[in-house]
Formats: sequence, C-alpha cells, structure tokens
Amino acid sequence: MEMASLPADRVLLLGPLQVIRNGSSLPQPPSRKVRALLAYLAMAARPISREKLCELLWDVADDPRAELRWCLSKLRPLVDGPAAIRLIADRKQVQIEANALEVDALRVARQIETTLTSGSPGDLRSLLALFRGDFLEGISVERAPSFENWLAGQRHRFGQMRQQLLERLGAILSPEDRIEVLRELIDVAPFDEAAHVGLVRALTNSALHAEARMQIDASIKRFQSEGIDPASLRSAFATAQQQRAKPAKANRQGSSPDATSHQQVARTSRPILLVMPFAAATPEEVADAGSVTSDIIFGIAKLRSVSTIARSTACSLSGELPAVAAARVNAQYVAIGRLERRGAEYLASIELIEPASGRIFWANELSCKIGDAFSAGKPLASQIVAGLDAEIHIIERNRALLIPPTSLDAWQAYHRGLANMYRFTNENNRDAQRLFSRAIALDPTFSRSYAGLSFTHFQNAFVLKTREREQEIASALDTAGQGLEVDPSDPAAHWAMGRALWLRRDHESAITALDQATRLSPSYASAHYSLAMVHCQIGDPGRAVEAADTAALLSPLDPMLFAIFGARTFGLLRLGKTEEAAVFALRGAEQPNAHIHARAIAVLTLATAGRMEEADAEWARLRHLQPAYNFRQFEDAFHLVDDLRRIYQRAARVMQIPG
Repeated sequence: MEMASLPADRVLLLGPLQVIRNGSSLPQPPSRKVRALLAYLAMAARPISREKLCELLWDVADDPRAELRWCLSKLRPLVDGPAAIRLIADRKQVQIEANALEVDALRVARQIETTLTSGSPGDLRSLLALFRGDFLEGISVERAPSFENWLAGQRHRFGQMRQQLLERLGAILSPEDRIEVLRELIDVAPFDEAAHVGLVRALTNSALHAEARMQIDASIKRFQSEGIDPASLRSAFATAQQQRAKPAKANRQGSSPDATSHQQVARTSRPILLVMPFAAATPEEVADAGSVTSDIIFGIAKLRSVSTIARSTACSLSGELPAVAAARVNAQYVAIGRLERRGAEYLASIELIEPASGRIFWANELSCKIGDAFSAGKPLASQIVAGLDAEIHIIERNRALLIPPTSLDAWQAYHRGLANMYRFTNENNRDAQRLFSRAIALDPTFSRSYAGLSFTHFQNAFVLKTREREQEIASALDTAGQGLEVDPSDPAAHWAMGRALWLRRDHESAITALDQATRLSPSYASAHYSLAMVHCQIGDPGRAVEAADTAALLSPLDPMLFAIFGARTFGLLRLGKTEEAAVFALRGAEQPNAHIHARAIAVLTLATAGRMEEADAEWARLRHLQPAYNFRQFEDAFHLVDDLRRIYQRAARVMQIPG
C-alpha cells in the first residue's frame, strides 16, 4: 500500500473515525475491530496488555491472541511511518507512542479545563470545531461488552465536554450571537431545560418575540414526545416572560433599571478563592497534580457559589507566598495542597488559609483509588471541591452573623438565611424567608437566594405548615423557577426545582431536575442527597443508597446529614437490609437538628428490626417534642411505595402509634 510509507498525521475520533495523512483521509479498514482497536490505543495513556485487549474485543473467540495479531497487522499501515515504528508491540503489551499522532479527542481533553475557565470565544469555537459528531460515531462491536461499555463512557464524557463548551460560549456571547450556539446546544442536549429556557431568553432579548413563542411550543412538544412532563419548563418560560415584562414596565414609569441593577450587583461581596497549583511528591506526579488542580478549579467554578481564579492565572502565581499571590488577584481565600501517589491510591493534603494572617481555616487529608487513565483523581477533586465550598460557606455565615441586619449585603443576607434555614422551626424559617427576600431585593441576579427561599417553602409544606401545603408547594415551585430564570447553570436552582416537583408528586420530573443539578456540578452534595430522597421512596433503592453515600462522602458535616441517613435507611429497608437500616435511622435521629419525621423514621425502623427498647426510647423523645404526632402525619409527609408503606404500617401497629 503506497500511502502507508507516508508519516501519520492525525487520528480523528470525534465523529466518524478518520486517519489524516498529508491532508488526505486514508481508506478505512473494513474490520470494525481494527478501527475499535485503533481508537482504544490512540486514547490510552500507557501500554495495554495483550490480555486486556483480548478481553476487550473478543468475548468469545477460538484464539483471541491470533485474532489480535491479525488486527495489529492491519493497523500498522495506518499508524507506522517510513522512518519510525509507532505501533509498538511485544509479547506482553501494545501501545501507540504518545506523541506519534495528533488525536482530536486528546486535544479536547487537554485543553478543555483552561478553555472553559479562561478561554476567549475564539478558543471555545476552536475546540468546538473538532466535534464532527459523537465519539467514534457509527462504530459498534458485537459480542464485545467491555469495549461497548468503554465506548459508551467515552461518548458520554465527550458529549458532556461539548455541552460544557457550548454552555460557556453561550454565556459570554451577546443575546443575538448566542442564539445559534443555544440551538446547537439543544441538538447536543435535547432535554436540558436550561438550554431551552436560555434560547427563549435570547430570542426575547433580541426582540424576536414570534420566534420565541414558536420555540416555547417546539420545546414543550419535544419534551412531551418523550413522555417527559414539561411542567417545570412551562414554569420557567412563564417566569422568563414575566421578568422580561417587568423592566419594560419600569422604563415606562421613568425608572432607570440599568443603574439600579448595577448598584445592586455591586453590593454583592461574593468572596474569591485562589487555588494554587498542587505540589507533587515526585517529578513523575507533576502531571497528576496539575490535573487535580484543574479539576478543583473547574469544580468550584461549576458550583457557582464562590468566585475562583482561572488556572492559567493561578499557575503564573506559582512560587509566590500565599499572601502575595492573593493580593495580586484580590482573593480572600487561598487553597494550597500536595498530591502523592501511594500504590493504587492518591493521597492529597489540602489547606484553606486566610492570606492576610496566614491562619489555617481548614485542613484535611483525602485519598481515593486510582481509576483508569481518563478518570484518575476526579473523585478526589470532587471531595476537595465540596470540602472547600462547605468551609467557605461556614466562615461566611459566621461572619454574616456578626453584622447588624440593616448593614447586610445580598451575599451576607443569604448566609444569614442559611443559618436559620437548617434549624427547622417556624420562627427560624420565617427569619430565613425574610433574609432571602432581602438578598433578592438587593441583588435580583443572585440565584442562590431564590433556591434558599424555595427551600423554606418546601419545609413549610413538608413539616412546618402542612395545612397550607398546596399554597406552599406553589410558592416553592415559583421561587425555584425564578432561580432557574436568573441562572439556568446554577445547580442549586435545579436542586430547588427538583425538590418542589417532588412535593407536587411529579417524581419523574423531579429526578430529571436533580440529575441535571448533579451533571452541572458533580460536587454538589445537596443534589445527590435529594436524588437519594426521591429514589428511596419511589424509585431505585440501590441508586438511593449510592446517592446517599455520595452526598455523605462529599459533605460529611452536612446540615442535612440526618436526612441523608434517612434516605439511606429507606433504601436499605427496601433492599431487605433491616439491621443496617436501623443503624442509619438511629444515626439520623441523633443529629442535633433532626426534625420530627427523622425521629419517626428511627422509631419505626428500630421496631422493624426488633430493637424494641431503643424504639420505645425514641418514641418517648418524639412524643415529648410533639405529643400529638401520629402515623398519618408520617404517611402524608413521604411518598412511600407499597412495600415500604407496609413495612412501616406493621411497625406503627407494633408501637401502637395512633393512625
């Protein structure tokens, strides 16, 4: 084959497989396994054993090693050059030299973090231009489940990257310029509510009102065609139209909304976090440390709760003392860390410090098992992100508590609201509502305040004002919708909507909204817990336990820890693990801010496990707090599937709890 003597230039995997040599596309080998093998080796960061490759592509074969040799012989003309052997294979391992080919997917993976945090519109468009379709589009290998699982993972991974690039590009373009970007985003993520709402907003802001109306109809029909309830979408569209109408009315009355908005936003003193590049224990671990640093910065940015400095800027400050580096970027917090690889684990030490004084606010050591080359370190980074975010919010809350109420800005009012919100009393909930409303008045663009306000209405409907449940559910939905309108990319806004939809017993839509929150920020513990809450009652109990464990891992001191344990309890009971369920039910009730239903879970679960002495003691404590509590209240609060309801009905009869 004459072209085989020319040097290999590029392998394109983001779309149909192509090998480009000297600007021309080489003919594809007819064997799907040869093409699959090329893609797998091109993406691998290290040599792959022949045994693993055989397991990957041959589920059943008479002589898989012979078939692998044949595939490699067909692969060499696509990879090897005239002066270099780039496909290196010995009796044990196979690899393509790391620098032998330019692989589009690897370029995206290398550049996406920096591009998302500090890239220009041109940088974003440059990476997006590499996407010609799905990863390895059009290829599947029959009777090769291991390869198909890997392929599905890569398609999901790069699909998420493409979605993130489009979201970022749409966020920084003007309304008229972002319209086509949002249309492409909907093609990539057809059931992403934020994309549909964002497109309607962009059309409306560009005075394309007829197109906006047509888009609303088209979006609702698309959701309905897949059996997805479009109720939350309708709510978000209605809020968008209301928000659009308000400035117009204000202008007719002679006000100056632009000046007011600028003044309100200027009063929001959201802190800045500088994450310094992690130190590496050995030179070989520098790349891993850089990857974890990027994941942390990107994860903090996706949470959208505090501001963070881009990695490129943080790297330029490497070597500076924390106080000096923080002063250069006006950061109120600095995170420093060290990464070490010990066998099959990563170990990271992390410190959150106050740069002015050098005082350590928080320090921790975290570890995780090393996954494959494409996911190594990400679980560790997620824990660090959640830990940093939680500690910063605790510090900011405590500072806000020392400020006179009349002097609070939006950020401080929000944190004072959080301090009250998790105490679960009528008085505290009213105070939280007042503070969140103040934060919204000071800064209508701060979506977290709407999410907090929605949660207070959730608490009223769930436990505090059950006689006004329908009105409170409507308020929870309305304020969650306003949060989505203000910032469709804030995971807290989707979390608030998911919880409100659950209250309305729209369970599938609730799961969709909460799944979106975890996609927007895998480090957002509240979304994982809320997914556990929904699944443990009406969905998949195994997934409920998994989601509860994720939430507890990310936020081990979470103010909703009693509820996380409660969700795990429900899931374990449905899985038949009664003794383990009793352990977690009791842990939940022992949390200092556990509300009345968490204590009822402990009573009923302990009785189910036959631990009657402990159940009686918990029942006595519950009646001391609320003498008139009955099983009807418990049933009304939760949406229990029949198997779980029957378990608890039997326990209530054993405990002689009034119906």
